[in-house]
Order: sequence, then structure tokens, then C-alpha cells
Amino acid sequence: MPIERRSSSAQIRSILLALVALIFAVTLGYALIRAANGDTGATSRENRSVGGTWNTGSAESKAKSIAADGPILLPDPTGAQQTPIAISHVGDDFRTGWYVFAARPEGRSADCFLRWDADADVFTTNCGDETWDITGEGLRHFGATVTKDGDLIVDFRAGS
Repeated sequence: MPIERRSSSAQIRSILLALVALIFAVTLGYALIRAANGDTGATSRENRSVGGTWNTGSAESKAKSIAADGPILLPDPTGAQQTPIAISHVGDDFRTGWYVFAARPEGRSADCFLRWDADADVFTTNCGDETWDITGEGLRHFGATVTKDGDLIVDFRAGS
């Protein structure tokens, strides 16, 4: 049985088609890996570090929850696993009285976290004897504002 002999232009087209298919497959694989990791680009990377704002949702529902169950402790809302935070509220008006602060005292190990002692109405840690009141005085604070729509916004760029 005779073997078909291809012209050099047909061979070049075949090689180029194979290269384009390979580049497409590699690009698609890269995009799928980034999407699976939740990385959608530079904006996503910036939001994962403590450096932006975060809309926590309804301030009124959070104020009611805090009044009933105590302050909200979160491992790290940005997903970076670097800055756990505490959200507390004082007073009857959900539009004011918000405190958002680091739930790990400065200079402490990564496994040192605040915890709320409801009986004493203070924060303690799992790594020391210090206590902090519901406002987190003495800890690193972040900005907290309530929008016209009633959402609580945490600003990681603001505060002390």
C-alpha cells in the first residue's frame, strides 16, 4: 500500500495547527487552575490582603446578633489568614457604636486569638492573661461605617 507524500506547505500547516492547539490547551489549563484557586487577577490579589474595604451586610442584623450572642469573631474575612478580626457593637442605634479590631494582640503567635468571655463581658486570649473590653481598646482598630442602605462597611485602610 503506498504512503501519501505530503507537500512541505501541508506539513507546515499541520505543525502550526498543532502549536496553536498546544498553546490553547496550556492557556486554558492555566486559567482553570487560577479560577480553581479563586484568583481572578490583580484586583482579587489586592482584596485578599488587609488593605481594602469589606461590606459585611446588614448592620441591623449584626447589632441584634451581637446583643444576643456577643461580638463576632472571624478568622480573616479577606481570606489571607493573616488578620483575624472582632466586630462588636455598643448602644441601641445600629448606625453607630461599631468597633472592628484585630482579634490577635500585636506581636503574638499566629495561633493566639481573642475569645469572648460573656460572664465577665471581656475579651481574653488563649495565650495570656490580658483582657480587653468590648471596644477592643488597646488593640489595632479598623474603620467601621454604616451606609445609607444599612450595610456595615469595614475599612482595613483606616484606623489605628
